[in-house]
Amino acid sequence: MLGGGPFCPLVTGGQWVYRSIVAAMMIATFVGDVDELTAAYDRAHELIGQRGGAARFGELRHHCATSDDALYIIGVWESADHIRRRWVSDEMRSLLAGVGFPEPTELTILDLHVIEPPL
Repeated sequence: MLGGGPFCPLVTGGQWVYRSIVAAMMIATFVGDVDELTAAYDRAHELIGQRGGAARFGELRHHCATSDDALYIIGVWESADHIRRRWVSDEMRSLLAGVGFPEPTELTILDLHVIEPPL
């Protein structure tokens, strides 16, 4: 629960409003050769898109970024449960392995406090 209740505070038009969702943020870290990780990510991302995308699994927003030694997937999801269900599913694990994308080195799930601008 966020802030003691089932609401996620958002800023809209300069005013605070509350959505009745318990959103979560995921940061998946993949340490390794960034060129190989990026190529594998691109293959996985294309395949996921061809299969209807991740929104149907509860993903609201998605970003991919890199550093010198890692690739990061940062996502906003409807809930922490949505993240866990998707990332441990046989379908997801098989899809990632099939394009040469490794399991995350680290998977962090955080309670989302604020989304700005709003979704």
